[in-house]
Order: sequence, then structure tokens, then C-alpha cells
Amino acid sequence: MEAKEDLERDWSSLLPEVLNLISKKLGEVSDFVRFRAVCRAWCSSNTINDLPPQFPWILENRESPYESDPRFYSIPFGKIYTINASKSLGNMLLRPSDGYFKLYHGADEIAFLNPLNNHKISLPAYDFDYEYSYWIGPRKNQIGKLVVYVVCFGHAEFQTPKLVSCHLGQDKWCELNLDSDYLNCDLNSCYLFYHKHMLFNVERHTGVTKVTDIVTGNRAYVIPPIEGYLAKQVEFIVDASRDILRVFLHYNGLYYYWFDVYRLDLIGSSSPCWVKINSIGNQALFIDAYGCFALGASDFTGIKENCIYSFKRINRIWDGPFYVVEKIDIETGAREQLSCPLKEPALWFVPSLQRF
Repeated sequence: MEAKEDLERDWSSLLPEVLNLISKKLGEVSDFVRFRAVCRAWCSSNTINDLPPQFPWILENRESPYESDPRFYSIPFGKIYTINASKSLGNMLLRPSDGYFKLYHGADEIAFLNPLNNHKISLPAYDFDYEYSYWIGPRKNQIGKLVVYVVCFGHAEFQTPKLVSCHLGQDKWCELNLDSDYLNCDLNSCYLFYHKHMLFNVERHTGVTKVTDIVTGNRAYVIPPIEGYLAKQVEFIVDASRDILRVFLHYNGLYYYWFDVYRLDLIGSSSPCWVKINSIGNQALFIDAYGCFALGASDFTGIKENCIYSFKRINRIWDGPFYVVEKIDIETGAREQLSCPLKEPALWFVPSLQRF
């Protein structure tokens, strides 16, 4: 009799306080989604904003955009997720930002997709009659609106690069006027980074960083190169909470590598410079072939502060190569290898159920 009453219990009548306590213990995305799918009462007791911040997932590389649905791996939960992202079919998934990927399918379509909720944002068509393009965003501009910026590069000998922008929800692109000397380069000779309406342009052959205010179009300041700068180094510029970091990847032979980290010192702003550091405080850096981003370690379960997470390929004669995630302590250099069962990791992705 008691068993029958238990089966017939109305679980939708649980007090909101109890539901809130339960949901806070659901750290995994799939558990959180299932919890909200039980009934209307459970769904309304929590919004998608209540999902705890997620340790970045690893996207598996797809040899063809027409392959099956994308696969991701979660390190903390040791699980592989296959996401039914039908709107990604035929597109490459590039440069994730705030839970969205840029969909790339030549010039046929320009769009962003959140694979967890299949929310797609299409941008107006634009004739990118340039050989290469560098995408930034979506990012919030000085008034809080989401904007996509694209730097278009052609052949340096006869085609001057240009910067265009599009506000999400609008139906046109606008060309922005910048200092004519600022974009006097091609994509292979510079490294670009956007931070709070400032566009950073690192000249690869000199190491000089030119910073331009894209609102006014004027040069903000010029930062001299770091001591011992080498033009062929792999580098990233990162927005890390209140700091702007510059990360260099060094190789010694085929398999050993290490990182150097610098912070932009703007004190006085009349003579800004890059200062080498061995601590980034509560931050952690995630690096892949497409770039680097920072997360506050205390906001995410499982992330260790002052560390760099990157992919490492290990070659074995008897069963071929495999990949691991290597966690490197910036201060001590200590390394720890974390397993990664994916065939080939492509990039880091921070899962989110929220929409832009």
C-alpha cells in the first residue's frame, strides 16, 4: 500500500525551496535540462540562468562539416556528449564566443549557433571581396549592444584592409574609418585582438602593438615590443578579468613546449609596456589552435587557478598518436596530464543554455 502511494505521489507539488536546493546540486548540463523537463512547476522553479558555470568542454575535430553531430568531452564528469545540432550540418564550427560558434560555409551564409539549444543567429549578407577575414565577437560595444567586427584583408600590394561591423538584429554592415596606418598589414603579418572598443594590432615582424579606438578611429597608444621578441613565436592576447595578458608559446624540439605570460601595464598610459609575470591570480587560461581565453577559477568547479590548459599530442609507435589535456602551473611549471578520449580535440567550448 505504501509503495502504491509513493508511486502516485505528486512530485510537481514540491515546495519551490526544495526544488531550488535540488537544482543547485545538479552541476551537469544534461542533469539540469532533465530536471527542468519533468514538469512545468520544476521548469518554472529555475531559469536557464541558474545553470552553474560549466568547465569548458572539448570539441572533437570533424574531418568534414558533413559528418555526424558534433561530439564534446567534459573533463570533470568524464563524459562524451553527442549534440543533435542539426543546424550545424555542412558548416565548420569556428571561434566559439559566449556559448556560440561561428558557422562557416564559404560566403553562402554568415551565422552563429548555440549547439545546446540550436539557437541560430543569421547576419545579413555581405560581399567579403577580400582574400582573408578576421572575425571578432559578438562583443558588447560601449553602449552594451552586441556587435560583430570583421577585418578584411586582401593582397597587401594593392588592396587596403578594412574594418566592418554589424549590430546583431540589424540588416546591414557598416564600414568603420580607422587610422590609415593602423591596418597597413596583411593577416599573416599581424595579430589582432579586441577589448572594450579598442583594437590591438601586433606587428609580427617588429612585435610593436598598435592600439586604436574603433569608436573615434584614432590611435590610442603604441606599445613597444617585449625584450627578446622573435617574429615567428606563437602568441595570444587575452582578456583576463581586469588585465590584458599576452601569452607566448615556445617550443624546444618537437614535443616539449612552455609558455611565457606578460601583463599590459597601462599606469600613466603615456608609456604602456608588457611586463612579464608568473602569476595571473585567480584566473586560468585555456589555449587551442584558434586562440586563448581566461576564466575565473573560483567561478568554475574543477578549474585550478594560475594554470594553463592546452592540448598535447603524444606519439606512440605501437598504437599511434593520442591526445591529452596538459595543465601547467604558471608559477612553478608543474605539469599534470588529464585524459581526453576524443580522437582529435579541436578547441575549447564553454557550454551555455543562454541566448545572446
